[in-house]
Amino acid sequence: MDRVLLSMAVLTLCGYVVLGLLHPARAGAGLELSTEMFGQALPWMIVSMFAAGFIAQVFQPAAVARLLGKESGLPGILLGASLGLAGTGSRWAAYPLVAGLFAEGAGPGPMFAFLTSWQLLSLSRLPAEVPFLGLRFTVVRAGVSFVLAVIGGMLVNLWYG
Repeated sequence: MDRVLLSMAVLTLCGYVVLGLLHPARAGAGLELSTEMFGQALPWMIVSMFAAGFIAQVFQPAAVARLLGKESGLPGILLGASLGLAGTGSRWAAYPLVAGLFAEGAGPGPMFAFLTSWQLLSLSRLPAEVPFLGLRFTVVRAGVSFVLAVIGGMLVNLWYG
């Protein structure tokens, strides 16, 4: 088992034990909320794992490496950020998808741009934002978020050299 996962599991368990000793009702409510969240995330996790396996079989590794690989440079980062705009699912969909793309040769910069764009900018969420925050703010936020995804992708590529 992964050490980070094991550490998080032990810390969480210890937290629940301490909370259970000090505030049993709050620990119970936390467990109930955790169970609800797990139930909501489980379908996404299952579909995402199958989608990642599917992507790994459908896309040609050479094409992924050419379009989104480490050597794709700024065009690959721009493509990754642009593809992230289409994101509609939860993180349970995005992370396995990116893992599948990594396995096919995608580079860290384009995948950073993809995830950042997915999380900050998904086009499907923008229409819901406009009525609450206004068109001007939404457009400025979207533009800045896209630029940040691209700059972050470039920095990640530099970091990974």
